[in-house]
Amino acid sequence: MKEHLNKFVEKIKKGEIDLYNEFGLQFELALFLRNLKELEDYKIELERPINYFGIKKSNSIPKKEIDICIYKENILKSAIEIKVSTNGQVPLQLFEFCKDICFLEQLMNGKFESAYSLVLVNSDYFYKSKNKKDGIYAFFRGENKMPINGIIECPTGKNKGKQISISNSYEIVWAELINDFKFYLIKIKKADAEKIL
Repeated sequence: MKEHLNKFVEKIKKGEIDLYNEFGLQFELALFLRNLKELEDYKIELERPINYFGIKKSNSIPKKEIDICIYKENILKSAIEIKVSTNGQVPLQLFEFCKDICFLEQLMNGKFESAYSLVLVNSDYFYKSKNKKDGIYAFFRGENKMPINGIIECPTGKNKGKQISISNSYEIVWAELINDFKFYLIKIKKADAEKIL
């Protein structure tokens, strides 16, 4: 699946897919995946509720819908979460990126075969070392970024202080995309059940 996602990113780089908002990108990726011969027998759906797959919403599962899911009958092939951040709110968005990773780890425990987080941003506040390099910024900024792992707390907004737990470690590597956009794509690993909140 990662190979297909990389091909999709290449289409964006070449200007073959317009990049204008998150839902537009979800829709474009779903169309791209539906046209792949290897996936012709699979359903590819947007915003599918997790309870459809027998996964119950709980305190440890921070979302209730999957951006893009690929499945057929009893085979839960892949779950993909996408973020396109163009409107600031940097610390809150960084927490949302982490929340997607937490959610995808839970889906891997819910029997999905693979899961991916694709994040696109158009502001260097997300990845360059400004004044703040600690807290949630330490996962995303500078050359000596820390891997995303453990208990992560929302630093601001109405959910300030809310915590999520990420079992595995994920290194964020930003890459050039198109115009002012950078992105990262990470493959999610199955969570260690003993470390789940």
